[in-house]
Amino acid sequence: MVPRKHSDSGFTLVELLVVMVVIGIMSSMVAIAVQGVTASARASRTRTIIGMIDSVIQEKYDSYKYRSLPVEIPATDFAGKLTGTTLSFEVLGSEAARVRLNMIRDLQRMEMPDRFQDFDGVPSSVWGAANPVMLDASDNVIGTRSTKTARVPFQMSWYKLNSEPSQVQSYQRRLTTSATLEYQSAECLYLILATSYSSGTPAIDAIPTSNIGDLDGDGMFEIWDAWGQPIGFIRWPVGYSDPDGIIDYTTADEFDLFRSDFYYTVQTPPAPSSTSVLPAVNVNTGSAIAPWALRPLVISAGEDGDFGIAFNPIDDGGTPLSAFSYANASWDWPKDAANMGAEWQGRGTASYQWCDPYLRRFLHDNDVSVLDRTSATYATDTSRRLPGEELTGGPNQALADNITNFSLQVAQ
Repeated sequence: MVPRKHSDSGFTLVELLVVMVVIGIMSSMVAIAVQGVTASARASRTRTIIGMIDSVIQEKYDSYKYRSLPVEIPATDFAGKLTGTTLSFEVLGSEAARVRLNMIRDLQRMEMPDRFQDFDGVPSSVWGAANPVMLDASDNVIGTRSTKTARVPFQMSWYKLNSEPSQVQSYQRRLTTSATLEYQSAECLYLILATSYSSGTPAIDAIPTSNIGDLDGDGMFEIWDAWGQPIGFIRWPVGYSDPDGIIDYTTADEFDLFRSDFYYTVQTPPAPSSTSVLPAVNVNTGSAIAPWALRPLVISAGEDGDFGIAFNPIDDGGTPLSAFSYANASWDWPKDAANMGAEWQGRGTASYQWCDPYLRRFLHDNDVSVLDRTSATYATDTSRRLPGEELTGGPNQALADNITNFSLQVAQ
């Protein structure tokens, strides 16, 4: 018999290693492809959520143009002043527009908060000036509309004690004693949607329950993006860097149709200085300009979880003012000719609180030179930032994957 030969046709170790390497490479390619699809799906889901939020926020923001206000001029402000030849007092149209502008801003602050202090702190004092209506020597009724020194200051009864707008009271009831400031803008955004309606239903119902949670465990809910991170909110993003040109800085404040902001009462508004707080600042150019039309910012940090922007103003010592209040006495509007023009006369001696979205008093108290993005020091300086502004000099890589309602507008 012829003996059988054994076969040596099996796989060698080298061949097995080559196959394993090929399989590993293919697995990596599949994983990268799946990861890319997943990231794209999360970005798409986040855009959808931000679009839902933006429609509610913008509708609410626009409604303040037509909002009726519970205004009451207290008679006590004029008590004892209706004597002699003074018959009554009148509030001129220009002053009424100025009072309304301040009240609208203050109402936006309370009902569209981006920090707890907006609705849980001391309310702003809204002041106006009334002109006396008098009798002349012949007992004829005369007005003193051109005599500003004869005016009498009055404080509006914005709302009586413990009778804030119902939505604000709802915020105050929902604010927990354990609330932290870490995600307060996201938690305020949840409060706004939870107390607002869209097409007759609660606006919060449009947000998937899987995108609502309490990441920091403080008892306050946030709205999450598709990466499980809270979506940020800035009502007045005065420092927002606008590379896409969505913001038109030549469009005046749409809530100030009669140009009643004190900026317009000064003949030649100067640049920001130690004596003037009048001009706002375009941080994209560092130029001093008139108040412009703002739009609320809704923003996701994207895949990297890093917003790369300031949610709070940062002072010249580098301290984020996370609990600052627009009613803070240290931010009262200077009552003098440099900051009010002739309008400062007849306004009394009390502090003048001016709810200012453009944070001009803050800019006055903190050196604004580094806000100029074209300056040599901006890229390395991390202090003096406004809400919405880049935390570091551009280009900031952290901003690359951010998703905002502004970017959605560009895409549309």
